[in-house]
Amino acid sequence: MSEALNPSPVLVDVADGVLTLTLNAPRKRNALSTPGVSEGLLAGLERLEVEPDLRCAVITGGDGIFCSGGDLDVLRSSKREDVERMMHRNAWLYRRIAHSPKLVIAAVDGPAFGAGLGLACVCDVVVAGPQARFCCAFTRTGAMPDAALFWSLPSRVGMAKARQLMLWATELDARTAVEVGLADEAVATSAGQRSAELARLVSEGPGLAYGRIKAGLRRGVMGLDQALDFQLDNAPGVFDSVDFREGASAFLEKRSPRFGQV
Repeated sequence: MSEALNPSPVLVDVADGVLTLTLNAPRKRNALSTPGVSEGLLAGLERLEVEPDLRCAVITGGDGIFCSGGDLDVLRSSKREDVERMMHRNAWLYRRIAHSPKLVIAAVDGPAFGAGLGLACVCDVVVAGPQARFCCAFTRTGAMPDAALFWSLPSRVGMAKARQLMLWATELDARTAVEVGLADEAVATSAGQRSAELARLVSEGPGLAYGRIKAGLRRGVMGLDQALDFQLDNAPGVFDSVDFREGASAFLEKRSPRFGQV
């Protein structure tokens, strides 16, 4: 079958050090359980990690939809062991995003519901377009949240707000999502366009420092001793990096830095 008749469920684009992964299963509203979607995302994230020229990734959805979460038709007819296998597979997706030393940006145009909310929340930066909608929709169908949301949602909005969003499946628009901390920016035009601008900044920035900041924040709120131990384990290596020497030289010489270390 031709590629036109059998399009890839995840479209891949690489430009200027930025890897863009676009969910492309509009008939299933870009559901993660659509065959090939999780696999395509995992393959792209592996490429992000192993190719040093790639410094940042953007995950977005096509056809005005970010991700609707799981496919209810599939889930309601699946046996318990099938659901367990699906969840094990998707757990690697969230781990890969969270543990990647490189930043991942979610460009949310349209709905991010259920596991789609989880996909957005586990990313390092969430940009919401004017049509973005966010909902921890699991209880609407008698389900409980998964998709790493018991970690990612409280880390973004706090425990009290996460409890409300999980229990009542409240739908948030872009502006409200920013107000509660679920999204980082709301834009009036396209989340994809703004995400591309941010990704370009990341690709030109200090990749090693970004990665260490990401690793520290992944631990959640630290106690004083934990924070001091983390900085002792990580900061000396950053100060000994090519990026720091370039950044310090650029500052002292009153010029823009040219970072290059990943």
